[in-house]
Amino acid sequence: MRISLRRPVTVLTGALTASVLGLTAAVVSEVAAPSTAYASSVGGAISRAEILNRAEWWIDTYGAIYSQDQADAKASVTGEKYRPDCSGFVSMAWRLPKDGGWDRNTRNLTSYGDTAGVSLDDLKPGDAILDSVDGHVALFHKWTDSSKTNMWVYEEYSTGDAGRHVVKSKSAYADSGYRGISYDEVVGSTGSASVYGTMSDGRLTYTRIDTETGRRSHGAVVSTAKLGFTPKAMATLNFNTVLVTSTAGQLYRVDVITNNDSLRFETPVHLGGGWTHDLLTYDGSGHLYGIADGTLRRYTIGAAKPNASHITGNTMIDTGFALRTLTSTGPDWLLGTTSAGELLSYRIRGAGDWSRYELRSSTWQTMDNLIAPGGGAFYGHRADGGSVHAYLDTLPDNGSGADLTGTGTVDASGWTQTLLSAQPRTAQ
Repeated sequence: MRISLRRPVTVLTGALTASVLGLTAAVVSEVAAPSTAYASSVGGAISRAEILNRAEWWIDTYGAIYSQDQADAKASVTGEKYRPDCSGFVSMAWRLPKDGGWDRNTRNLTSYGDTAGVSLDDLKPGDAILDSVDGHVALFHKWTDSSKTNMWVYEEYSTGDAGRHVVKSKSAYADSGYRGISYDEVVGSTGSASVYGTMSDGRLTYTRIDTETGRRSHGAVVSTAKLGFTPKAMATLNFNTVLVTSTAGQLYRVDVITNNDSLRFETPVHLGGGWTHDLLTYDGSGHLYGIADGTLRRYTIGAAKPNASHITGNTMIDTGFALRTLTSTGPDWLLGTTSAGELLSYRIRGAGDWSRYELRSSTWQTMDNLIAPGGGAFYGHRADGGSVHAYLDTLPDNGSGADLTGTGTVDASGWTQTLLSAQPRTAQ
């Protein structure tokens, strides 16, 4: 047996910002979690989710404070003060350093070698829209729809007006000579997390999370039909195929018909008995992992919609996997938490051949579900209040927690699902 151990010592703690999902009527104003929504440093790497969180906090906190006088600078959510005009606002959102005590302005915003131009069509959340001639800049939030005709922006605009979150026309920006710019220190995954879940009564749910912003972009959509059994563990194979075990030890394949405006699925296909696993996850590269009574097993999935004959290679990896949650961050890489609060990463090579890495030593016992769509992004669900929190592990296959940060709260309440599972490899 070859087992290696590694233990980084950094621990993340803090409180996260909140919004409301709407599956239930409960509202939580603040949620404690083992992370911080503001994990960057001045002039350092920053996620798109944090940029938007900083901008939203500023707009929600201050009223009509617009001023081009550096002496009127206001504190950001992390304490640094920024000038409350359009360029000071973008500097605040990006957490830029001062130059001789001054925030950047629209004439020199792109003069420090840390920005790049992007077309208006290619804007991503947290980028900026700049007119350096007439002197205005706004922070891009998102497109109003897939046509990319109109966009939501955050901006400080003029004296006497409060900062605002407003819809603007792309063509109006283009006609006025605006161009897109991005900040080189932005880090994070791109893509989305397609998340299936089960309710306590057997109904299925579908939610999509934008991994760049850490915010829901669709759902939750809840099925009318019920699975017809009590679910115990689940693993998403692809966009419309989910494996679910029952408390009676039976394995079912659930084929989803649609998850757009409604969620409908075919009658679950029974694949066999003896599936007493407490946890399941699929790594997106043909391997299904399951844990039963602390024993980790690996199976090979041979079809997009497998029958029993397509699930082969029942390999016992080892015992002693006493995990509370389980997900996969990449091919043969697992992530889980323990009841003692550890966050652990595992590299699985084969029977008796695996490595264990302790990413965090405490505070993760509150999570009852972990989901990972790839690209280093993963999410933790807390049953007490139904909150979901976003995290980014920049190098998920290096066995270190030094590059792990919390990037915010997806929702502070409302996720009342008992099980959650994300389609693997939908984020990069």
